[in-house]
Amino acid sequence: MDKNELEKRIADLQAERDRLTGELDNARAEARDAMIAGKKPGGTAAALAERIAIVDDALAELQDRTRSAAESAERNSRRRRAETALEATSKRAKLAAAVDDALNTLASSWDAYADALRKDVGQVSGAGGDLTAVERALTNNRAAEPLVKALIQSGGVKLARMFGIDTPIRERHAISLTDAENRVAESLRAELLRIKASSPQPYVSREAQAELEKMEVTR
Repeated sequence: MDKNELEKRIADLQAERDRLTGELDNARAEARDAMIAGKKPGGTAAALAERIAIVDDALAELQDRTRSAAESAERNSRRRRAETALEATSKRAKLAAAVDDALNTLASSWDAYADALRKDVGQVSGAGGDLTAVERALTNNRAAEPLVKALIQSGGVKLARMFGIDTPIRERHAISLTDAENRVAESLRAELLRIKASSPQPYVSREAQAELEKMEVTR
């Protein structure tokens, strides 16, 4: 049964139970009156009580199925969100790798450029050259910390400060964009494993839990 069928059947059984409960009240009253009158009471009340017990069992089973279906739907929704996010992260990681490569190229060339600029600044200035373009500072105000951290990871605090970025970030906090995206991907993989670990299928749950524990050990 799908969700709508389950809900309809539960509603039908609840209505059936309400009807049977009314009949049971009447049957019990009739049995009581029969006993008062010295007559043998009929078995209607017992039969109705048994019927209500069976309806209650059926309702409990359908409600369990409804909860299981809802839990399964939630797991599937979480899985789809995590898989979509992981796919997007993989695409971003390729772009991040390209940025990191560019930053590494920049870092390797920057010191030589800066040294040459320091050596030449007097000569250029003395010759009437305008150094405004190369001396202009960049104000960051910490608006792009991930990029600043990647910059520091690539070339150290010295390189970031040469760009005029005044930041409290220290080299021990530096991280490349690629590594940052890999951490996102790792968290999404862990989420997928947590979803599988909550599966009602024991072998799926055990395997996922083992992978989660292995992931914790290797961190």
